[in-house]
Amino acid sequence: MTLITNIINFFYNPIITPTLIAYLASVFGKIINESLKNKSLSIQVAIKDGGMPSSHTATVIGLATAIFLHEGMSTVFWVSLVFAFVVMKDATGIRWETGQQAKVINQILKKLRMGKVVDEELKELLGHTEAQVVGGFIVGVIFSYLGYKIIFG
Repeated sequence: MTLITNIINFFYNPIITPTLIAYLASVFGKIINESLKNKSLSIQVAIKDGGMPSSHTATVIGLATAIFLHEGMSTVFWVSLVFAFVVMKDATGIRWETGQQAKVINQILKKLRMGKVVDEELKELLGHTEAQVVGGFIVGVIFSYLGYKIIFG
């Protein structure tokens, strides 16, 4: 098999393809959501953390959905579902709290900047709200399901 054939076989896969479709749908959803909110095209949001819907959630739920559609309630499905819930909990828990702490630290740093102590700000948008994770969950299930059914029947 050639390299091209291997790449095609990798992507034309009943688990990988629907998962990628769910991920891409969430990225386009972020771009559309931010563009409407800002009233201008916001493509850069595609590579940033946070935002609506959660791409991490859409991807791991898309993966679990594709595995369920392809294998049923197998051990791999249950493992992927547990993995998805860990990712979702992390997005709304630790990563969200870290972002909130970064906001406070940045406020302190702004006050210190008057003395030129620090010039760099911390990244504040790290996690997701529960609504963003639910949005990612919905996008992940719907687009993984549609991708699986349309491409693999």
